Amino acid sequence: MREKYFSLRPQPLEQWIWKQSLPPSAERVFWLHWQEGMRNRNWCSEIPLKQVAVQCALDISSVTRAYQALGKLGLIRRQDPGRDPARPFEQAVAITEVRVPRELLQALNRHPNRHGLEAAARAASSPLVVEAAPAAASTQSATSPESNDAGRRSRDPFEGLSGRERMRALGALLARLSARERRQYDEALRTHQAHLSFDADCQLSAEERGRVLQFLQVVAPLPPAAATAAANAPRPPIPGPRKLSVFELARLRRDLHQLVGIERSATLLREVVWSVEEGALRRFTTLHAVRIALKKIREGAWSRPNRMPPNWSRELAAPALLRGGALAETCRGA
Repeated sequence: MREKYFSLRPQPLEQWIWKQSLPPSAERVFWLHWQEGMRNRNWCSEIPLKQVAVQCALDISSVTRAYQALGKLGLIRRQDPGRDPARPFEQAVAITEVRVPRELLQALNRHPNRHGLEAAARAASSPLVVEAAPAAASTQSATSPESNDAGRRSRDPFEGLSGRERMRALGALLARLSARERRQYDEALRTHQAHLSFDADCQLSAEERGRVLQFLQVVAPLPPAAATAAANAPRPPIPGPRKLSVFELARLRRDLHQLVGIERSATLLREVVWSVEEGALRRFTTLHAVRIALKKIREGAWSRPNRMPPNWSRELAAPALLRGGALAETCRGA
């Protein structure tokens, strides 16, 4: 445990995979890519098909079927980078991205979280502001700046519920409000106020009234002074250099191969990567910038970036695999 490597498997994801009745070979392949993607910190991995078969103690046909089963469930996404520039007559190693299914993400809030020292410290530093109080005391609205700031730091009263469960819980509370209280609640939402006065004969208990007040405090905006300062703040500068991920580089290399062929793609790849990472296209999002560059290349309007250094280059392949002498992947069925 102290000296050897071990893998971490999130319990919700592992239980979801068990319910899908995947074959053991597919589970082995998935957790292998999960481990490599977590180690690379980008959830992408480049492992040749033969190495996957060796590490998982499977044959190549079983690995291919495992990729097909995992792809149908949305657990992985494989990107074909095209031909290997170093081996023009061989297929490059496919890039595998580990993904979490949307079905599991929607149900993730129902699973408990780990309670460690950091969680206990956060809970102690941000206690609940609205506590159980007599009905007469709850009819007074908290209008002081100190109480508003403390309320904004309070926790969400419906934390841990999904979207539909959250709306149902809030609707059940609002249905028991009187007509006057409901008008005040709607006005508080419209004007972004964080307080509400209840009737003396309110049908809600002290705890339920506290939840309604907490919800208003969570959705309330910043204080006017902070909002004015944020509005008058200078615009953020254009982001500095960034790095395209391995998955984005593989997709860009494949698209360039389809547009201009293997011969010209190497030069254009360097120019597009520099423009997206350090040049004029860095002000756009990565996907938007790549699409702009591909459109210009397709229309014949692309030219070498003006400020691009003449000898600029960076490692656009997977260095770990190149140093390890990885074999080319020849299976196209995966």
